Amino acid sequence: MLKRWLLPLVMIVLMLSGCGATLESSDSEGTNDAATEDLGTDVDQAGEDSDQAQNEVNNESSENEAATDTAVNDDITDTGETSTEDTNPIEASGNMTVHFIDVGQGDSILIETASGNVLVDAGNWNGRAVIDYLNRRGVTHLDLMIATHSDADHIGQMPLILDALTVDEVWMNGVESTSKTFENTINLIMEKDIVYYEPEVGDGIDFGDVAIDVLGPITKTNDANKDSIVTKVTHGTIDILLTGDAGIKEEATMINQFGTGLQSEILKLGHHGSNTSTSAAFLETVKPEAVIISASEKNSYGHPHEEVVARLIKAGVDVYQTSQHGDVVFQSDGQKLKLIEANDYPTTPVVTKDDSTNETKEDTTVAPPVQSPAPDAQADDTTNKQDVQSGACVDINTASKEELMTIIHIGEERADQLIKLRPFDSVDQLTRIKGIAAGRLKDIKTENKACVR
Repeated sequence: MLKRWLLPLVMIVLMLSGCGATLESSDSEGTNDAATEDLGTDVDQAGEDSDQAQNEVNNESSENEAATDTAVNDDITDTGETSTEDTNPIEASGNMTVHFIDVGQGDSILIETASGNVLVDAGNWNGRAVIDYLNRRGVTHLDLMIATHSDADHIGQMPLILDALTVDEVWMNGVESTSKTFENTINLIMEKDIVYYEPEVGDGIDFGDVAIDVLGPITKTNDANKDSIVTKVTHGTIDILLTGDAGIKEEATMINQFGTGLQSEILKLGHHGSNTSTSAAFLETVKPEAVIISASEKNSYGHPHEEVVARLIKAGVDVYQTSQHGDVVFQSDGQKLKLIEANDYPTTPVVTKDDSTNETKEDTTVAPPVQSPAPDAQADDTTNKQDVQSGACVDINTASKEELMTIIHIGEERADQLIKLRPFDSVDQLTRIKGIAAGRLKDIKTENKACVR
């Protein structure tokens, strides 16, 4: 039976081969489609179901690949617009682009490399500046997200980002917070099965020729600011130091540990330019060419503090303030840095002659009492569970000495200390006051009177 139709079939095939030599590729595809249709309805339906399932997988894979391609193909211009060219300027030139995003009163730094994207901090809880910036840049995938600490002006938009973008790994310092922002962040990390890690000094990660090394905290205190994750980003001979809200004591510890190893071309100023950070000794050790102050204009904390600004002027460094320069973007080729975006504004801050004498103050000078914060500068109203019951709340940042003394364990002496140490980002930071440790802090929180609004 087989032999009877085999010869005619061979002849037909030979004829078709001769005729089809001039056919377009689309005709071949049409022939294949027709052959497929001849297989029958049941087979067609099964094939469609299989194709649909495969297409869903392919679409998801394509979206992920497109996200990665978009993230690394963006070309920075003076206007901050995304390039539409098919070339990959970052990968082609081996560049690293670092964006200090204008998030108002908070921190957020995007690091773009040919091998991955890293976001350090995510701005304040009451805005969308970070997620909107990432959207404008076409960034849909983050290889690593580092939260220097759990304050709401550093992890504020993490829930938005974790929900909208693909994030491979998250680093946090392990100091918990009672804010809803923190709870939502942790819930999303668990829900999306994102790799979670609490790095130690000496840990690091490489993205091609860009290295990120952890330099702090050297000694953990369970205080959010003091335990800020400090990282040094290295690209060839270029170094960028990111310190979160680490204070003067933490700076001194890093000086003792690393010495000249702290030297960096760019320093992101600790604690938004507060005088609780950036000691003269630290500035002298790091020897930055430029510093970044990430703070909102006329914020209620008075950041950057005058003595810090005077110290920067004396050191002769370029000072970029997001409140004035907007988004500040640098690009590194591994040998030199290039400023590619910033508002046209003087890099030398202006202080009066009298103010400049503040440089002689001790580095341990603390911030003055804060006035009632403006609505856009208020902390997350859920930063502490005590905040919910506002009727019984004694705001430790604005209350009078007499009001503070109504809080358990806060007598006259501790009330004076508290006022000198303002502002506080959360009730948990009352452990900065001498004599208040974990036990007394627990009593204060149980009383449910102290709060930060």
